[in-house]
Amino acid sequence: MSIATHGGTRTRVCGFAVFSSAAAISAVLLLPLCAAFPAPLRGQSSEDAQQIEALIEQNRLDEARTETQEILRSNPRSVEGYNLLGMILAQQQDLAGAAASFRRALAIDPESIRTHNNLGNLYLIEKEPELAEGEFRSVLRRDPANRAANYNLGVLLMVKGCPADAIVRFRRVQPADASTRLQLVRAYFDNKQSSLALQAAHQLSAAARSDVQVHFSLGVLLGSEKQYKAAQLELEKADALQPGTFEILYNLGEDLLRSAQYPQAELVLTRALRLRPDSADALYRMGQVLTNESRPLDALDVLVRARKLDPRNVNILFLMAQISMSRNYFEDAIPVLKDGLKIAPRQPALIAALGECYVMAGESEKAIAAFDQLVQIEHSARSYAFLGLSYRSLGRFDQAKQEFLLGLQLDPKNSVCLYNMGYIAERQGKAATAEKYFEQALQHAPNYSDAILELANLRIAAGRPQEAEALLRRYVRVSHDPATGYYKLAMVERSLREMDAANRDLAVFRTLSSQSASGSYPYQHLFDYLADRSQLPTQARQQLDVQQVVEEAKKHPDRPESLYFLAETYLKSGQKDKALQVTAQLDQVAQGDYRMFTLVGVLMARYRLFDGAIDHLTIALQAGVDTDQLRFDLADTYFRAHHYQEALETALQVSPEGRKDEAWLALLADTYAHLGQLDRASAMYRDAIARNPDNDQDYLSLALIQLRAGDPDAARQTLNCGRTRIPESGKLFWGLGIVSALQGRNDEAASELERAVDLLPEWPGAYSALGVFYFQNGQVVQAREVFERFRSSDASGSLSSDQIERVLDAAAGGSAPRHSMDARARAQFLQWALLLADRTL
Repeated sequence: MSIATHGGTRTRVCGFAVFSSAAAISAVLLLPLCAAFPAPLRGQSSEDAQQIEALIEQNRLDEARTETQEILRSNPRSVEGYNLLGMILAQQQDLAGAAASFRRALAIDPESIRTHNNLGNLYLIEKEPELAEGEFRSVLRRDPANRAANYNLGVLLMVKGCPADAIVRFRRVQPADASTRLQLVRAYFDNKQSSLALQAAHQLSAAARSDVQVHFSLGVLLGSEKQYKAAQLELEKADALQPGTFEILYNLGEDLLRSAQYPQAELVLTRALRLRPDSADALYRMGQVLTNESRPLDALDVLVRARKLDPRNVNILFLMAQISMSRNYFEDAIPVLKDGLKIAPRQPALIAALGECYVMAGESEKAIAAFDQLVQIEHSARSYAFLGLSYRSLGRFDQAKQEFLLGLQLDPKNSVCLYNMGYIAERQGKAATAEKYFEQALQHAPNYSDAILELANLRIAAGRPQEAEALLRRYVRVSHDPATGYYKLAMVERSLREMDAANRDLAVFRTLSSQSASGSYPYQHLFDYLADRSQLPTQARQQLDVQQVVEEAKKHPDRPESLYFLAETYLKSGQKDKALQVTAQLDQVAQGDYRMFTLVGVLMARYRLFDGAIDHLTIALQAGVDTDQLRFDLADTYFRAHHYQEALETALQVSPEGRKDEAWLALLADTYAHLGQLDRASAMYRDAIARNPDNDQDYLSLALIQLRAGDPDAARQTLNCGRTRIPESGKLFWGLGIVSALQGRNDEAASELERAVDLLPEWPGAYSALGVFYFQNGQVVQAREVFERFRSSDASGSLSSDQIERVLDAAAGGSAPRHSMDARARAQFLQWALLLADRTL
């Protein structure tokens, strides 16, 4: 069974139609000529005709054609024979001969419904939609309930952009098959009836519970309509029915990417790339995921591989350039963008990016030439804004204003043009005019940080410090480079006699201003470096990355950013002592900067250095910054350190607005559970499931509470309920494996825990549960095999391999193995599983 996609876009799949372009008749799936009428024909045709149909189905077309011609020689007025001949000729690409054969049949019997349908299909193949529509309507005048004519006319109406009329036709196809019902879902979406479309999709999914093609096609269609949750569910059902299918995993990963579920998308795309490592499209999607996870070097590494596989893929080139620009590698981005423009010379995004690179590289005249070209291709406010910025950077304010005003003529709400008009007015001493433009820019783009800062400057100059303070606090929240804002904020706070706040914000400014200045990174041959790096084994590549971070920190020991990354690198490699030395140095450099103390606290908590994490987060909170996120981080750290009462007290200090957050609610429920208030915790998770029925973590958390309460049957019911919504959740399979092991259902437990490993290969807990299960049951060989898989995976981290080896060796040489856990072993297994969930989920 094959499932096909083309070029990473959602097109025809599994024999069902999913339109990617309503204007392209060639993308329309119609009932094929050889299958448009087989049911009625076989019920009425002769034995000879049935034999010919069998030959057609077997693709023995020459034999079928010879047999049909024999029939026509003996019976030259056989409408049935001419229809068969036309169908054969159409499949042999003799469209003129096919048309002549169908017309011959109509000359004999002008009322032949079968012939009108076949001729209509042929007209569609020849891209003659008006003639095709005439034939289908001719059929329906004679037989209003004709299935083939209603279906094909419905598809044709979809192409014409008449979904309401198409809905009527699809409803008349009775009984409706999966293809028709899928078309009906699409028609509802095109007719802006999303609720009816989702209802029809749900009904089709339920009716075709075991049909992988239907679930896949529905998933692709729903994803194209931005119904990502529903699409994810259908694709997970398809994956459950046909595991290890690249196209299913690729589309599922794409949906997770588009719905901003980046860790899950990375996991699924990793599975897809194991099946097809040479897929440039999958590598490109992985590059997008890694970019959104703020892992630019890893993203570029993947994209370099993708480019080698598909050097003319403009999307790959553009993303490479975007990442390079985000890291200030403008010199490296320029040749990549030029390569893209050789392939797509009129692509506005490429031209705009090239112009920006020229600006940042100091080549202003080249930038102006690029943006002039952009204006010619894309007559938009954006294009004029780019051109105006180029003139502004050269100090040609009059020319810049002219371009910005042209942009505002096209789009009076363009915030970039409005801001820059204000910027020029302010520099020309026209404060009132500048203020007006800045306020207009913020009206249309409230988080436009540059406009906020300039407006704050005007308020300071006008002697309105309270208003400036409010603007500057807003600026440091939204700006990507807030150092200047903290300095100005500290000065305003001093003028208002807010000395504690001024000292705190001045400390933040000192930390931020000591970090890397803007500008290009040391080497400008990034892609050559990445190509060489990609050839190294994984361990050597990691050592190279560590070495670079260490060298950068040595060069700039006074930069908190460099020290932070060094501490993180040491923690990743399991060198906790070195990491603690670096964090102590970082504390000295960043003294008084609550933001850096927060970052370090969260980092230490991630690597289970809870005492240090609590100290850092407490210091940050004592700095007088009353934020819900900081209180949540501290409460979560207390919880993970098993200080449940402190976790509860801190969590309850979060504001009423912050308590609406799902993560806070989950933390509070888990805290109540560990304090023994199981009924209260269970009620909170049931409420969470009602709000978010597709969140697998909520189902697992409720099931674990039920296990704590000694009710494995209820836990199984909860997990199975979750699997009806999220059938391919590794967390739910893990939970079911734990429950099955506790109930002595060993075969099911092994299967479910193995599936959890397949779905969560990056999670140590998946391997641990399976390995311990095998070990507890005396299956040492299987436990060793799981350990080997774990050791060779990316999840192994700082694994204590020697100790595990010794335990397994001792078990292998010991007494005869058990084949099931006794009651005591099950109780231990449960406690271990609960501890594992607390530590790693």
